Amino acid sequence: MRLLLLRHGEAGFNAVTDEQRSLTDNGRFRLRQMLLQHQGLLEGIERIFHSPYLRTCQTTELVCEAKAVATSPLKLLTPESSPQRVVNWLSEQADENLMLVTHQPLIGNLVSLLCEGDLSRPEPMMPGCLAIIELEFPAAGLGELREKVI
Repeated sequence: MRLLLLRHGEAGFNAVTDEQRSLTDNGRFRLRQMLLQHQGLLEGIERIFHSPYLRTCQTTELVCEAKAVATSPLKLLTPESSPQRVVNWLSEQADENLMLVTHQPLIGNLVSLLCEGDLSRPEPMMPGCLAIIELEFPAAGLGELREKVI
């Protein structure tokens, strides 16, 4: 399994709720630039799952401009979700190459759990950062961080 983990782009703070925070113009610009420069990394992605928050929906739309692929919102990908629950869910998707568009602290904890086997050193993942993990099977400690694009 090839797993791409993308943190949403830079978002503003001028929303009524965290769920309604929108990407900034700079966030959109930087995401488009990153996706253009690294479009080859999107090859083979079969599906994108994203948090239902506005900024991850907008980030997913930008990814789809670069690579048309089926998308689905997944409540499991919200900021405070359990990394282990996401890994358990991934084990049911083991035959697919996926992208997950999500938030901190979940994304940093997922990289740590999948690649290190624990949550002691969450991976720093800035807005718009992409991590590519190779897995024979999605389980704690079995992943290898192949590339990180900042």
